[in-house]
Amino acid sequence: VVTALAVIVGGGVLVGILVSHTSFLSSETFVQVQEEARRGLGSMLQELRTAGQVNNNVPILSPGTQRLDFQLYRGYDEAACGGACWGTDDAAFPNGWVHYVVDATTNLQRSRLMRCVTANRLDPMPAGFVGCRVLANNVAPDVSASAFTYDHANRMVTIRLQASIS
Repeated sequence: VVTALAVIVGGGVLVGILVSHTSFLSSETFVQVQEEARRGLGSMLQELRTAGQVNNNVPILSPGTQRLDFQLYRGYDEAACGGACWGTDDAAFPNGWVHYVVDATTNLQRSRLMRCVTANRLDPMPAGFVGCRVLANNVAPDVSASAFTYDHANRMVTIRLQASIS
């Protein structure tokens, strides 16, 4: 009788521990995805505050890829730029363009929010996104869940990102 009671109580304790452990892991993963997205959005916000020449209404050459194109303020030089100088913080492309890209082509199950730099606004992203920086993983790739829009009249960028735990 004592052995049977000990097995029942021990089994109940074991089930409770396993459920608690699974719940903890699930909660921890959820928090990590939120923190990653928050960090990516914080970086984007800081950079977009200094952005100019924003554009996202051009045909994109990479199907399955959505992006926001812009240039950063690099200073004022009347002789070299005729006033404000716009470009990137990348020495290889000082007059280039910065792109925020939702990459849904590399891995459909784990789309990524990337920051890439190219020489021209309409350039395709580097093959395999080599040289691009990952801002967030597990971003929903479809336009209904993750998208960039720019209101030219009000100079307002709207970023909608949906992240998933997988």
